[in-house]
Amino acid sequence: DILGNINNVFTPGSVVKGATLSAGWQNNVLSGNEVLYDQEISGIKSWFTSGSMPITAVQALEYSSNTYMVQIALKLMGQNYTAGSTLSNKGYKDAMAKLRATYAEYGLGTTTGLDLPEAEGYIPTSFTVSDTLFESFGQYDAYSPIQLAQYVATVANGGNRVATHLVEGIYSQKDGALGDKIKDITGATLNTVSLPDGDMALIQEGFYNVVNSNSAYATGSQMRSSVTTISGKTGTAETYTQNASGTTVKTVNLNAVAYDENKTIAVAVMYPHAASTSTYIHLQIARDIINQYVSSNSSSN
Repeated sequence: DILGNINNVFTPGSVVKGATLSAGWQNNVLSGNEVLYDQEISGIKSWFTSGSMPITAVQALEYSSNTYMVQIALKLMGQNYTAGSTLSNKGYKDAMAKLRATYAEYGLGTTTGLDLPEAEGYIPTSFTVSDTLFESFGQYDAYSPIQLAQYVATVANGGNRVATHLVEGIYSQKDGALGDKIKDITGATLNTVSLPDGDMALIQEGFYNVVNSNSAYATGSQMRSSVTTISGKTGTAETYTQNASGTTVKTVNLNAVAYDENKTIAVAVMYPHAASTSTYIHLQIARDIINQYVSSNSSSN
């Protein structure tokens, strides 16, 4: 499906966590590199959850903490979670609206400005308090690969969301052939993500650490490159599909977003309905695309 990158949408998983942090900062429920505790919340855990572990916002990206993000969603609902406290459903619709508004500033769930018709995502209007909590770590709404690419490019650009485009320029016709260029088509800045000073740098630091940290909790070391320094985020979403016999089976979407050291290329990889999480092919694809692009441009200069 050659148009799948712009027309097919998939649940993104944890790649959205940088945008979730942004929603917390924008709505004044999170302060800078604030420490919260990774801990089980109403049955929700992170892959590494064991008791109660204090982590910063940067570490929440590096380690990919689900429950740090859930606490941001709860704060947007007006609830400050403490261990064992009872959750209320008050304010969940407002919290979902705030999350989605911030996600849209990154290009998630909205048009990317592409000069072709594109899917704007799967954004259900009917949802529960549980859906709001799962939204905070990328397990509810669905987006296209190009939306994820614009999201990570916006992080790389320091918050400037630039329109995607395929057309390079508009040319006149001369004797049945391509004539002079009339107009250059360049990506216009659609918006700038509104964040307090220094907070975008925390997302960039977290994305760098995902790939380059020596911590055993870092989730993206398979994107580490010998050609350039890659920053990015990994994501896994639980999904369901039908096998050849028509039986519904549990699968996972494996996703990755990344950019190079000089911020010349942004990449999104979505590997839907994988049979297991034991493969790193999505991370290696993102790495190899960036390596090839950087190497090719270096050799041509």
